Formats: sequence, structure tokens, C-alpha cells
Amino acid sequence: MLKNIIIYCGLVLVVAGILMVPVQSGLLLTNNKGNSLYFFPWDKDEDVTIGWRHSVELTPWEETYMITKTGELLLKSTTYKSYGAGTPDTDGKVEFLANEFVRVTGIERTIPYYSLFYVPMSNYYLEQQTKKYPLSQVVPDNINVQIHYKVVSMYEWLWLKIKRL
Repeated sequence: MLKNIIIYCGLVLVVAGILMVPVQSGLLLTNNKGNSLYFFPWDKDEDVTIGWRHSVELTPWEETYMITKTGELLLKSTTYKSYGAGTPDTDGKVEFLANEFVRVTGIERTIPYYSLFYVPMSNYYLEQQTKKYPLSQVVPDNINVQIHYKVVSMYEWLWLKIKRL
């Protein structure tokens, strides 16, 4: 009897340990209360571009971030078409592109996560190299969204997959 209890407890510990092992890194989208909305698998060495349509200028805007060793987001560049309301001061190097866009690099601002208020007309998306992921497909309308880089455990990964069903 004691042998069975020891085997059972050992098995429970092994299964629990497996469920806590980190298995997947990526971008976790949460609401402002920390509740998970969606998870995009993403390698730490891949930049993430966040794009949207500016609410006043009604023109495209993109910000590209590098994921740091600590999982924070380091702003590498911002690209926009119109200079006006909401346009940042030029902390970095300004480059005028042939397609009438402006790209600012060298800002090097680090943030723990990216925060936005998602409304359908904003057309927010995440871009991984050449693939775009529209947020309209994964988050509800009119919600605060935070984008975090995170390494999830087997348990968290399974829970996120189950929630999507």
C-alpha cells in the first residue's frame, strides 16, 4: 500500500513538473486586467511590427520593436505618412522615404509591454517578417489590449489553446 502511494505521488510530481516546463515563447495579448486574449508564437530574435491607421490623420503608422533579453520591447523605428497630431518629437534620426513616408530610427525607448485601445476602424495588426495578423480576428472590439513577450509553460499553453476552441 505504501509503495502504491509513493508511486502515485511521484507520478503526480512528474506530471506537475512537465506541465510547468516552459515550452513556447511568443506575444501574449491580454486585457488591462491581465486576462489572456490570444497568444502568437514568436521567437525572441524576431522583430515585431505593430501597425494601425492613425485616428486623426487616417494614414498608416507602424512601430517596429526588438524583443530584449529580458522580454521588454525596444523601439527600433516608427514609420508614418503624415506629420501632425500625435507625432513624436524626433528623438532619433529622421529619414524621408520615396513613398512620402517618414521613418524615425535610433529612438531606443524600452517598454515592458505595448498598450493600445482596440477599435475596429484602427485596423491594428502585428507583423512578423512578411506575415500580418489583424487584431480584429483575435480580440473583441473596444477593449484595452496589452502586448507582452512571454515564455509560457505547458499548462499555460494548453489553457490558451482550450480557450480558443
